[in-house]
Amino acid sequence: MNGARKVREDGPRHGIAEGPNDRAASRPLLLRGDICCTGNRGAPGRRADRRPSIRSVAGALRLSARAMLPFYREVAANRRFAERWSRDIVALRLDDMKRRLAQASPLAGRLEQGIGTNGIGYFVDYPSPGTTDAYATGITIPPGTVQFYFAPGAHRAVAAALLPFCGALASDRGYAYALASAMERADRGAVSALVRRRVKAGELRAVDGAPGYLALDFKPPGSRYVYRNLFFREGL
Repeated sequence: MNGARKVREDGPRHGIAEGPNDRAASRPLLLRGDICCTGNRGAPGRRADRRPSIRSVAGALRLSARAMLPFYREVAANRRFAERWSRDIVALRLDDMKRRLAQASPLAGRLEQGIGTNGIGYFVDYPSPGTTDAYATGITIPPGTVQFYFAPGAHRAVAAALLPFCGALASDRGYAYALASAMERADRGAVSALVRRRVKAGELRAVDGAPGYLALDFKPPGSRYVYRNLFFREGL
């Protein structure tokens, strides 16, 4: 796997647009950050050839959930931490973000292969166990909605809503595999049902899933903006 590289503010960017059900629209615009470079995804094959892909996604879901769970717990429980994290996002302070992430979750600090911010959210890259792939996860306001804004109260609400979901992914291999399988089939109904089995918060407004991609849209109380929790394979 190639090493992480620095993305300048005028460097490579992911495409953007709006719409909770538009997979391409949900991809983040990274203004500044460390992105892990990964190989290209192979063409779809027979069912037997797809099983390693599902296992790979399930493994990545579980690993990222284990890494982010203590971080989300800290965000939800610690108002001062959430406020400082939001200030770091808006100011594009990557070094402070990396330090705070590692403080809240030592596992995330050891495993993360890059961290990025677009001024309205953040993304952390993690490896996919046993593969050369990398997956990014994080929370962002959809690009095009607002600039350089990330409310700590809304972030805390989303983080709290994600705790049982991340806990289930981290602890239940069968649940992670079922979700990865539904994503691989692009079965949005099954993906939504599986997610909503664990995320009971009324703030969850929409769920979208496709191969190597998952998006959960939240509208926290009092927030003017949607906050989107994303999980996606780098290079999609």
